[in-house]
Amino acid sequence: MERFGMHFLKWPMEREAGRIGMRIKQLDCECETKSKDHVILRIHVSIQYQINSTNLFESFYSLSSPNRLLTTHIHDIIRSTLPCKDLDDIFSDQDSIASELHRSLNDSMNEYGFLIHHALITQIRPNEHVKLSMNEMEASKRRKQAMPQKAEAIKIQAVSAAEARAERSYLNGVGVARERGAIATGMKDVAASALDDGGAVSTKCVMELLLLTQYFHVLNDVKGVRTRNNGVADDGAENQSPSSSLFVCHMPETVTQLTATTRECFGTAVSDTATVENLLEL
Repeated sequence: MERFGMHFLKWPMEREAGRIGMRIKQLDCECETKSKDHVILRIHVSIQYQINSTNLFESFYSLSSPNRLLTTHIHDIIRSTLPCKDLDDIFSDQDSIASELHRSLNDSMNEYGFLIHHALITQIRPNEHVKLSMNEMEASKRRKQAMPQKAEAIKIQAVSAAEARAERSYLNGVGVARERGAIATGMKDVAASALDDGGAVSTKCVMELLLLTQYFHVLNDVKGVRTRNNGVADDGAENQSPSSSLFVCHMPETVTQLTATTRECFGTAVSDTATVENLLEL
């Protein structure tokens, strides 16, 4: 047995039996086993080994197929170690399992002239259904943790919306009150102006005239308005609906009927002896 370099053979008394490579080799192996909690999984293992330069004779003549022997030892060690651990422990103790595999293989292969440099567990692959279940469990746990924050956000949003609606209603009420106050003040001024002419017109007639004028003003201002996405109506010219219509019968004899109807609906609250100072109360 000679090392690398130039050598001469005494042929036919001597011949070349074979050549030994001293480079580091890698063996990839896949083993199927189960965990302690009865989960079937596949383990991918990579073994990096080399022939021991001090035991060249043993490495060449003792084994006919080192890869087969390595594969057998890998399967034996994996199937005797992993069934004692749960699936979660297998993932967390991957380094310790690899160290145990390296030590056991080194002890077994040293007597045959091989050195084990590294034993690496490159992949742990459970069954697809198990992986989906694990992912679903983790997702459910995360959703459970997120529910209080989500509920708090919904609560804050609902409270803010309620406060906004209350403030809007309050401001709308203030605006309506001011509008009615201004209308009442205007009606008071008109009635006072009519009565200042010498009393030729009674208070009742003035009130009927004002109510009839207000009725026509309402008819003139009837408009269909679009509602925005936030629920607030805008009566601007650009948001008015061109299709809104109001049909009212306006024959010549209808004026008398409108006056009588207005008197019947609104005039009952005003007696013949009503004074101008009571207009604001009406």
